[in-house]
Amino acid sequence: MTSDNVIAYFQPILSADSRSVYSYEVLGRFVDSDGTVKSLGPFFSDANTSDEDALKIDRLVRRYAMKKYVEEKRTEYLFINIRLAWLEKFADNPEKLPTMQYIREFEIAPDRIVIEITEEEFNTSDACIKVLTYYKDAGFRIALDDFGKKASNIDRIARINPDIIKINIDYIHRSETSYHYREYMKFLTTFAESVGIEVLYEGVETQEQLDICMSSRGRFYQGFLIARPQDSMQNAFVNHTAFFASIERAHEVLHKKIEHIDILKTSLDSKIGHFLHDNPHFWEKKDIESYLAKLCNELPEVLRIYLCDGHGYKISRNFEWNSGKVASYDYRGKNWAWRGFFQEALEALIAGRNSCLSTAYCDFATKKRVFTYFYALGDDVFFFADINRKPFSATL
Repeated sequence: MTSDNVIAYFQPILSADSRSVYSYEVLGRFVDSDGTVKSLGPFFSDANTSDEDALKIDRLVRRYAMKKYVEEKRTEYLFINIRLAWLEKFADNPEKLPTMQYIREFEIAPDRIVIEITEEEFNTSDACIKVLTYYKDAGFRIALDDFGKKASNIDRIARINPDIIKINIDYIHRSETSYHYREYMKFLTTFAESVGIEVLYEGVETQEQLDICMSSRGRFYQGFLIARPQDSMQNAFVNHTAFFASIERAHEVLHKKIEHIDILKTSLDSKIGHFLHDNPHFWEKKDIESYLAKLCNELPEVLRIYLCDGHGYKISRNFEWNSGKVASYDYRGKNWAWRGFFQEALEALIAGRNSCLSTAYCDFATKKRVFTYFYALGDDVFFFADINRKPFSATL
């Protein structure tokens, strides 16, 4: 392979905010003797390919891509894959990095280039970090591929401080059948958002996968469903229909979720309000347990109910449905202040609301998806009800 038959293809990456092409990822290709364009993936992954040969061909691909980027007068971002091992030798003179030479040669602004780190056996040596820091200081963006695949990712995040993480394709595929993988994808997105990192879902091949990714709140999307690698960035074919449809479905699901929660909360507010009207200050009476048993009987939709004080300590027994009957279990003295729903209740109270419905979570005892309803009975007495979440959409 030579510069005569080594070329680059470009795969569009779409952005949920602009609903258009955000960037193109550079992918190596070569043209064989009969004119067939083939992927360089097998060449780079072949154990018999020397690092020297891989680096030589990779540089040909990078230069070709940047030259084409300028010739086609593009302004989108360009994702370029680089192995970390190739960077170490430039730690003492990073200005001689080939990518730096190419952007000077073709007069490309460095803030248009995204350096994607792709090394499978990740090793954040001081030399690599020094080069990556040089890239970032020069204006390049850094993307971390296969995030979530290995246990070392927190170390990667801490040392590299990437701008973008690419969620591993395996999670997207497995999320079609596994609730746990869908929840983990949402967790990764929430984590990334909390530390100022943007999320890119790659390997999206079906409409269902795209819908799942969209519900997990990533910003960028890439895959054969959206757009295949192409020889040009001009007039690139993008499946906007599938992308727009997924955005609209995510919007509809969100509205249905909000509506569902509002209906459930309004119903519970009304029932608790009527009970308090008929049984004022019941929590101050000696036979508080009988009142709670009565209230539980009036709430067939709940899993369990109980009272806590303002510091999270349980001040009543649990009353819950068991085989069609109300039973009670003594957990008085346990502290629930560490639970997410309790913290959400305090936030609601501080905001001036005396009731709220928590985000859905998995109940430790039943392993079912539940909401926890909160109602402030007094300044230091909180009513809680755990409610089985009835699924109204597969993507919620």
